[in-house]
Amino acid sequence: MNTTSTLMLYGLGAIAGGMIAIQSLLNATLGQRLGNLGSVLVLTIISIIALAVLILVFPNTADLRKLPSFSEWYLYVGGVLGVAILAAPIFLVPRIGTSSTLVAIVLGQMVMALLIDHFGIFVSPKIEVTLTRVLGIALGAFLVGK
Repeated sequence: MNTTSTLMLYGLGAIAGGMIAIQSLLNATLGQRLGNLGSVLVLTIISIIALAVLILVFPNTADLRKLPSFSEWYLYVGGVLGVAILAAPIFLVPRIGTSSTLVAIVLGQMVMALLIDHFGIFVSPKIEVTLTRVLGIALGAFLVGK
């Protein structure tokens, strides 16, 4: 992949990150009106409708005939995690603010990613924890956190 393509992909990632900050604030505001789980329910229903429309417009992006069997139940845990990930900012933003919420979430992502890499969990390639990687996470959290 060339440098321009890589930069564009990182740019898309940065835009998505910005959208997460906006989403967290909007979802928390909705949560104050509907209750935390009420807003998660409404947002999930809206997400399902949006996804159904996208699949109708882009049918080659989904092949639901290849759903894993129940013997691979763990592949569906992401749906439950998605509810928790959606609910966390709704609960946290009004209490600790948007930036502190997202710093905590990103810190959790980075620490878990480090552990997944180190132990090769979920068929991830094993990449050892190094002092540099740990210091990078700690420094990032320190610089952005309160």
